[in-house]
Amino acid sequence: MHPFLRGLRTLRSGALAVLALCPGTSAGAQTSPVTLFDPSASLGVVERAERAYWEGDATASLRLLESWLTNTPDDVEALWRAARASVALGIITNQAAVESHWYRNGMAHSNEALRLDSVHVEVRRWAVASKGKLAVGTGARETARLAQEIWELCHGLLEDDPDESTAHHALGILHYEVMKLSRFKRFLARMFLGNEALSLASWEKAVYHHERAVSLEPDIIAFRVGFAETLMRRDRKLEAMDQLRRATSLPLLHPGDSDYTGLAHRYLNELSAERNG
Repeated sequence: MHPFLRGLRTLRSGALAVLALCPGTSAGAQTSPVTLFDPSASLGVVERAERAYWEGDATASLRLLESWLTNTPDDVEALWRAARASVALGIITNQAAVESHWYRNGMAHSNEALRLDSVHVEVRRWAVASKGKLAVGTGARETARLAQEIWELCHGLLEDDPDESTAHHALGILHYEVMKLSRFKRFLARMFLGNEALSLASWEKAVYHHERAVSLEPDIIAFRVGFAETLMRRDRKLEAMDQLRRATSLPLLHPGDSDYTGLAHRYLNELSAERNG
């Protein structure tokens, strides 16, 4: 592998993992019409899968949905929920190989849903989520390709709804991760793997998108932790500590929230020790 490609692997680390969090509909967002082919049967499956997911049983949710999709593969509502359940299973496992399996499974479901309904808001959100989580553990070239796909999906979401918090958060992470690279690595990455996600990144945009995401969804823990990471990188540590304190006070609502709360506590301890040292 070319040395610069090894360096580009840093795009996969740190805050990019937070891309997997997709909250509910943001303020002002328009929800796409439900796609149901047999209203009575599909609705029953979706309702049961939805209930299982929010009761914390992503495995049961995915099992129900994939069983239904075996005979009804074009049900978009089942597909994006299967992508969501797959991402949740990837988040809660501690094994890298298993994580990759679930994120690829989620991406397969979301890609099929995109093929069937490319403007569905939840489909695009969970496509961003699965691609973002997969980008954390894959190779440099695939990471660059996924970053561009995420970029395009996010800008499409923002064209439809400028207040789409998931898109702002994901773009904040992308700008942050690219700008963390050294100037030389960014130059090589743009030259060999050039795309908009790599060539248009800036710290100003990272801060802007993170700030917008937090203002739109102030109760999402991962949004505040992601914003804090960018603020720390910009040496705005007091502001970062404020975001982290707010993050630790929020209720746990989504898969992975406890991990983000733990990360917020760790960052707070490190920043406090640095100030007192």
